[in-house]
Amino acid sequence: MPELVTVPDPGSPTGLGRVRVDRRAPADGGASGGPPLVLIGGMTQTLSSWSGQIRALAATRTVVAYEARGQGQSELDVGDVSPGRLVADFVALLEALGIAGAVDLCGFSFGGRLALAIAARHPERVRRLVVSGVGAGRGALGRVIVQGWRAALQTGDLEALAWVSLADTLGPEYLGRNEAMLPSFIKATVQRNRFEGVRALFEQTMDDAAGPAHAPLELAPRVRAPTLLLGGELDRLAPASEVAALAGAFAPPAEWAILPGVGHTVAIEAPEAWRGRVVEFLERPGGGGAG
Repeated sequence: MPELVTVPDPGSPTGLGRVRVDRRAPADGGASGGPPLVLIGGMTQTLSSWSGQIRALAATRTVVAYEARGQGQSELDVGDVSPGRLVADFVALLEALGIAGAVDLCGFSFGGRLALAIAARHPERVRRLVVSGVGAGRGALGRVIVQGWRAALQTGDLEALAWVSLADTLGPEYLGRNEAMLPSFIKATVQRNRFEGVRALFEQTMDDAAGPAHAPLELAPRVRAPTLLLGGELDRLAPASEVAALAGAFAPPAEWAILPGVGHTVAIEAPEAWRGRVVEFLERPGGGGAG
């Protein structure tokens, strides 16, 4: 069940804030089969976005999903949601949870870029890294899509952003199967996020605001953990060519795979295929690496 975990928060009057976390022990109550797995979602995703994955992933290990500063209902000041602050929050959360060693880290989109920054700056904290929905760059189409999101956000209405982003992030097959449920998806996004938090993340963490030091191509060569990159065949924000280019920036090159028939939100659109790739990579003997 979700819980609020107290962490240091320099922007708060009390110096403390609370991170919203869903922490699951191995489902059978037995010993963990590996280090904890930490999940970080996309910019407007919340703990519920992992509902189709977290129970299965926790079958053999502890799994922790959390809402980063600016996301969801975490109670943290959003005056500073820069990549450096978000990385520091991650380390503080592990300490608050009593996790002393390295974890396996899995991030999607915004969460994937944050995961890259964490692995680059704190290699001692990341054993293996899985990044979904992130490429070397976005390309012209991806940049236009992001500008459309910015324009929607300028209306001051999260609902506008949520509707605009649906067609940009979900593949046509998933949209077709779930069209009747789209209004409820939008309602959940609006209810589970705060406008000020999402706006702060857009202003401070997108590539042009965060600065070149936090671009994926700059972070990748500094990552020491074996890494798996996953993308969707129809992803317009992280197309396959950009995922391949990012994989080549790691030393040694990262393993990468493209899941057919899905868009940007690969873990939601193809949950079993995505999870199968992730679990196989994390449980593989040895150091992982390119394949």
